[in-house]
Amino acid sequence: MAAWVKRLAWVVALGASSAIARAADPFSVNAQTTSGSPQAVTASGSSLPDLVSNLIKSESQFAPLADRNISAGLRYGNVNNAIIITRNSTGTSATVSIPSINFQKNFTAGNSHDLNKQVEDFARKNGASTYGRFIRSIDQQSDLGLIDGNPLAATSLLAGQAYYQFGLLPEPFQPGQRWPDPLDQVAVPRLSFDLGGGATHSATGNGYFGRGEFSFGLRFSDRVGLALATPFLYREIGGANSFEAGEEVSLPILLLPPNGDRTFSWLLTPTASGGAAGSLDMASGGTFVGGSITSSLSYQFSGFIFTLADHFSYFHGLTVGGGRYKLDTDLEQEIFKNGVKVTRFFGNSLFIDAGVTYTNSLQKAAVREYWSPEAGVGYRFSENAGLRVGYAGDFGPGFVVNGGSVQFYFNY
Repeated sequence: MAAWVKRLAWVVALGASSAIARAADPFSVNAQTTSGSPQAVTASGSSLPDLVSNLIKSESQFAPLADRNISAGLRYGNVNNAIIITRNSTGTSATVSIPSINFQKNFTAGNSHDLNKQVEDFARKNGASTYGRFIRSIDQQSDLGLIDGNPLAATSLLAGQAYYQFGLLPEPFQPGQRWPDPLDQVAVPRLSFDLGGGATHSATGNGYFGRGEFSFGLRFSDRVGLALATPFLYREIGGANSFEAGEEVSLPILLLPPNGDRTFSWLLTPTASGGAAGSLDMASGGTFVGGSITSSLSYQFSGFIFTLADHFSYFHGLTVGGGRYKLDTDLEQEIFKNGVKVTRFFGNSLFIDAGVTYTNSLQKAAVREYWSPEAGVGYRFSENAGLRVGYAGDFGPGFVVNGGSVQFYFNY
């Protein structure tokens, strides 16, 4: 136990240090001439395509480099020299190198406009698999990763949705019964709405996010239910915008029903999921599918519920395309979540809860492990409606999230 306490303190301390991270543009280019008199330009911005286009065509910030041979290094998030570009003086030839995946390709065209278009077309279609490998390397190195690699990535969104809905069970139980039944919580039938958001602090810079989730549940029997959930998330960091969304189909199974005070209950939930994420500013996006299994073991004692939650998710990237565009998502990730929560009821209509979760990605990730404390208060308005307001955070090395949520459920 002492080792776990030390590990938690280490992760929180490192994460908290990022709260003072400077606000910065997520991308920058450091370019210098390789012919004639020395000239150097450093420019940053929130749009990766705009920066690369201006560099190749010697426009905007890079106008002083016109008619010169140049060499430039691109910073993507907190990864320096993620892409290295050399270009000749006439803007008709360029070489693009990606050190992390040992890639290099030469491009030639009649003018700078056609050269820029050729580079764009390669990333969008012909070189989709190469660019997919580059995006995966970014997810593994930079906290700006969109598909995977940090607490706000798309894989984390879907893993977290299944874990919190069927593991920690943050929505209210139905007070007033002889004892709470975890299957009632997710499949009564029930409609549930969850809206939240917060602020992020990371090595790349500061930002904010908003998220939501709509879920529908129904009950087949006393032991088996069905739940559909649609989570989504919008994130902004340094002016760069990104969007994530998914769909999950779950089959909650009550293996051990509660039987009064001082008894256990056990809910086991397999889930099939699919997700997508995209950002024009980050020149990133992808689609993927996956599956998960979530266990929620609870013990009821004198108005308290002690919950042990365990979760495993697996995600695999997809290739989709049509016309001029092709998207090859290079993704293979497994995520474990383990957590505990204590819920205290006061009468039939009020409860408070608090818990903490440890998340670990088995494959390489920029933020491979982090801790997530959470706490909330809930109130039942009637037999069929209730509300929970809560805090949730994520604390990993160089990455901190502080946020809150409002959850509303309606049984019909």
